[in-house]
Amino acid sequence: MRSHPATPLLPALVLFGALLGALAACAPVPQPPAYQAAPAFERRIISAVNFDFDSYRIRPDSFALLDNAAVALNDPQLYGLFFEINGHTDISGRLGYNISLSGLRANAVVDYLAARGVPRERMRPQGFGPLQPFDTLNLRSPANRRVEIVAVR
Repeated sequence: MRSHPATPLLPALVLFGALLGALAACAPVPQPPAYQAAPAFERRIISAVNFDFDSYRIRPDSFALLDNAAVALNDPQLYGLFFEINGHTDISGRLGYNISLSGLRANAVVDYLAARGVPRERMRPQGFGPLQPFDTLNLRSPANRRVEIVAVR
């Protein structure tokens, strides 16, 4: 059997191993505290109003809900908040029509709330059509035909 002459790499590996052992015995280097972002404002759905198929007329069964929402939105503790009034549709029909219908639904709710004293400048109506379904298992579900009132900063 042939013997291999010692290579210059071997002493370097031995030295490196000794350094690793010495470093492992040292106390851990203190790390700066992890970055913690300020808590974000969490968007909250305050209310959801449902609509009949192909309609932006507010159903009478939603009047009490919207009356209570108007009282809440006028509460002085909420004066610093703004509200998105987000209209939605189910997937039936053309996208452009549904975007328009959802905007009409959002505007109907804004008009209702404004008539009860909620300042229009604190509300932003938006129409999303069928793009944000509530019931993702049944895209034609009546639950998808809605307006959500969302508190934002």
